Amino acid sequence: MCLRMSLKNRFDIRRLLRQWQKWKTRKVATLNVSIMDIPDKSEGDRKLYRAVNLSNGVRAMLISDPGPGEMSASASQASMAHSRASRAGSSDSSLEQYQGKLAACAVLMSAGSFYEPRQYQGLAHFLEHMIFMGSEKYPIENAFDSFVTKSGGFTNAHTENEDTCYYFEVEDQHLDKTLDMFMHLMKEPLMSIDSMARERSALQSEFEQTHMIDEVRRDQILAAMATDGYPHGTFSWGNLKSLQENVDDDHLHRTLHEFRRRHYGANRMTVCLQAQMSLEDLEALLVRHCAGIPQSEEPPLNLSKFNYRNAFREKFFKEVLLVQPVEDVCKVDITWVLPPMRQYYRCKPDTFLSQLLGYEGVGSLCAYLRRRLWCMSVIAGVGGGSFDTNSIYSLFTVSIYLTDEGFEHLDDVMAATFAWIRLLNDCNTLATSYSEIKQISDTNFRFQIEIPSMDNVQGIVEALRFLPAKDVLTGTQLFFEYDEQAIGVVKQHLSEFRFNIMISSHIPYENLAYDQMEPWFGTHFTTIDMPAKWQQMWTNPKPHPELKIPEQNKFITTDFTIQWIQAGKPRVPRRPKALIKDALCELWFRQDDTFLLPDGFINLYLITPLMRRSPQDYMSGVLYTYLVEFCIAEQLYPALVAGLTYGLDTADKGLVLRVSGYNQKLPLLLEIIMNVMQNLTIDPAQVVSFKELKKRQIFNALITGRSLNLDLRLTVLEHMRFNLMQKYHALENISVDHVQNFKDTFYKKMYVQGLIQGNFTEQQARDIMKKVHTNFRSEKIENLGEQHNRLVQLPLGQHFLRVKTLNEDDPNTIVSNYYQIGPCSLRMECLMDLVDLVVEEPFFNQLRTKEQLGYSLGMYQRIGYGILAYILNINTQENKHKAEHVEERLEAFRAGMPRLIDQLTDEEFEEVRTTLINGKKLADYSLDDEVMRNWSEIVSMDYFFNRTDMQIQTLNGLTKKDVLDFLVNYDKYDLRKLSVQVIGASSVSRVSTTQSIADAVAARQVSNTGLGRRPGSLAMLLDEVQRNISEEQLLFEQIGDRIRLEFIGDCDNPAHITDISAFKRDLHVYPFVSSNPKYDKL
Repeated sequence: MCLRMSLKNRFDIRRLLRQWQKWKTRKVATLNVSIMDIPDKSEGDRKLYRAVNLSNGVRAMLISDPGPGEMSASASQASMAHSRASRAGSSDSSLEQYQGKLAACAVLMSAGSFYEPRQYQGLAHFLEHMIFMGSEKYPIENAFDSFVTKSGGFTNAHTENEDTCYYFEVEDQHLDKTLDMFMHLMKEPLMSIDSMARERSALQSEFEQTHMIDEVRRDQILAAMATDGYPHGTFSWGNLKSLQENVDDDHLHRTLHEFRRRHYGANRMTVCLQAQMSLEDLEALLVRHCAGIPQSEEPPLNLSKFNYRNAFREKFFKEVLLVQPVEDVCKVDITWVLPPMRQYYRCKPDTFLSQLLGYEGVGSLCAYLRRRLWCMSVIAGVGGGSFDTNSIYSLFTVSIYLTDEGFEHLDDVMAATFAWIRLLNDCNTLATSYSEIKQISDTNFRFQIEIPSMDNVQGIVEALRFLPAKDVLTGTQLFFEYDEQAIGVVKQHLSEFRFNIMISSHIPYENLAYDQMEPWFGTHFTTIDMPAKWQQMWTNPKPHPELKIPEQNKFITTDFTIQWIQAGKPRVPRRPKALIKDALCELWFRQDDTFLLPDGFINLYLITPLMRRSPQDYMSGVLYTYLVEFCIAEQLYPALVAGLTYGLDTADKGLVLRVSGYNQKLPLLLEIIMNVMQNLTIDPAQVVSFKELKKRQIFNALITGRSLNLDLRLTVLEHMRFNLMQKYHALENISVDHVQNFKDTFYKKMYVQGLIQGNFTEQQARDIMKKVHTNFRSEKIENLGEQHNRLVQLPLGQHFLRVKTLNEDDPNTIVSNYYQIGPCSLRMECLMDLVDLVVEEPFFNQLRTKEQLGYSLGMYQRIGYGILAYILNINTQENKHKAEHVEERLEAFRAGMPRLIDQLTDEEFEEVRTTLINGKKLADYSLDDEVMRNWSEIVSMDYFFNRTDMQIQTLNGLTKKDVLDFLVNYDKYDLRKLSVQVIGASSVSRVSTTQSIADAVAARQVSNTGLGRRPGSLAMLLDEVQRNISEEQLLFEQIGDRIRLEFIGDCDNPAHITDISAFKRDLHVYPFVSSNPKYDKL
């Protein structure tokens, strides 16, 4: 059927089209703005997007976030009810649903370490640091950082091989000024020669934080095998060795400015800007602040001239790398060099095959090896770092984390691995598996969970750099289509015996000596020719009947009904509702009416008297949780793939069982876990293995100054606590019978705290709790109140607990000053919030920047069992600064805190208070945020669900005089101080590595490589033990059976604590305290 259009209508449409075309390429403030395709977004995404090109070369994505007026009907009703109740002066009003969000900006400059001269390796990273050192318009060093902090925000940057990314977040009203300051850093940075020494030291500190991470050291070894002339064969981190030794500062300074002029410019800039502003206002901001940015002197590198097959020398494929790791890890990495995978983003063949290779469910390689206790985990795929994937190549790696026994059976492990790869390569049903993964990714994108603004703009700006505007949001997440040719490219490479093998082991393979050293990180390694037996295994792999392609996933969600909409969108109070409260349980419930996703959370705290009875019972409970999780790992891995999570952890009063994700299958998941908890068969061999692993984990905590310091402080303060030493020694005597007894009796007398929140109905929540009761059939705990912990009241004055570090070769000293204020009230909590915001920046500036007492320090408040305190701590080195001196400087700073408050003008104090209030009004980004806040109120038994509302009301009535009086009166009349000091070695007997054990532990905790691990106690244990540091293992072997703490102090001095039990014996114990006096405590 053909529809004919009148002449007039055709002219009207032509006129509209001309106007649209004119608008698309309009000229604003001397810059032409061209509109690109609107990106496809998920159906629940309420943000508005506009992708633009500026005529000076800037490419940008503008994101308009929904404002406060665009909330749900239920939320609007709650907000009005809140306003009415607030005017009536009720503290039990419905909670306000805050809609505030921080504005964020990310700027990606297409210049990274691939561009730097080999004479100054790390120059691109150095430029990233130096560019913040002031501009012509804003010449004060760190003015930008300082302004962002005072505006309630945060800023950071990172340098990759092809790009450097800068990003910040601030309150909306400060976005214009912040953009002005930032873009002037891009236009006309000062980068004075006087700043270079300080920033080189900062670069060195950053290098030292990564120095002990084996994944980073692995990259540098592989970089050394790059083909001559390829840009990835460089040391991209930079340090004093590369930028100071034998370096002429004047020449480096000139080169730095020249590098910026050559490679930084509007034509190489990608921007993402997000705020609660209209797209028109965001566009005006972008144009105004980007107008004066000059062009770079050179275009980006043409990386297409580099052939990926020649990226590494032939020895990369013909030799096996044997590496001595820093960590006590035993790992095999098999790495293929693929073409750049970005071009296949629609099919994602590498990601698809990595999910199959790294599968941990029934029939997988991981399950096969775990059943023989040969491996802990298998991770596969292309890494997210720019060394692993860039415009030249992509590195596809299969990593197998081995046990000691697995290392002894390495040939068997390799044979099984090669058979697994062959099985997947020969599989003719991959389209079915792809369809299932596509279904899951489609669902995940459709019901996408919102992330913080700053994380969002970072991800989008990096996607915009390489993807069409239309696919910026979808391109990194969706599996668009099954492309046989694209998958064939990866399968072809994975079928070739052309890969690198790296074996990292504390015990050398075949006792070979590590006789070579990588120069930048000092990694010891050696190489051998690829064994002929492995090539034979690869060519003719033996069948392994246990290995099979994953079966259909029964945990995939198919019902996405939103219960709140189904019920007719009723008004839902913001606070959770108590559905059940009796002698056996309390069940709290809230149906989600805000995020409108098919998600749910089921949190259960199984409180049992066994956890308080003895250290042996407590540790039996810990081992029991490991055994349960180990038993269900294969069965429930498909649930993780389908978007569900679970965890079973120990807590002070019992076990915490959590399941979350798409709500449809959560009751099934919970039922499976509870059945295993009831019917678990205790395996003696597993008990022995987990005992040893847990013992090593506790030992690692004892020899790490930070964790020992925390344990000592809590041992002094808590009325009921099993400390690390007690837990460590309790493990020695635990038998299979002890674990079996815990399993059979922990639920006999039990109280359950439950929170069910999200896409559920009240009846579903009641049914879930009924299943819990049916499964465990518990009786009530007679004296539930006795299970609640309490704190002791410290004596007036100052008291010191000093202990020598257990590691005689660790110079790190940890000083933690704890100032106990007393039973917490809302007013005192808000006063401390104001103090924190005022003094935090001066605290870091004085003690870290000026006095350089340590790089890692902190100031924060703590509410423990209803008792308010604040803490000042610092990690220093005893061979640089004595603990006594550091403690004195901490105390001197604390004594000067009232002066910092007093120096504020009334206007400055008002700005601080407003910033704090605005921070509290920020919206929850996800249901998870809301659930965790509510769960915290439940397990603490405060039930103060409208805490934020009441804090804001309280803050509005506080004055500068209130804060000043609070600090002065505490110092005069109520000072109760506990200084806990773990004293490092003043001299080190051996030649130590650049980084201490404590720093390495901290660094590995924040490093995130490979696929994320699920939550749960077992996952944490395996991750910890498989990454133990070799020095920790050696120390464990030396003193593990005769560990003893050595207290330092004068026994006759009452201010010195040399016996914790004696010190606590006569101290007053605070009663159980709730900061919410309106709630009738259990």
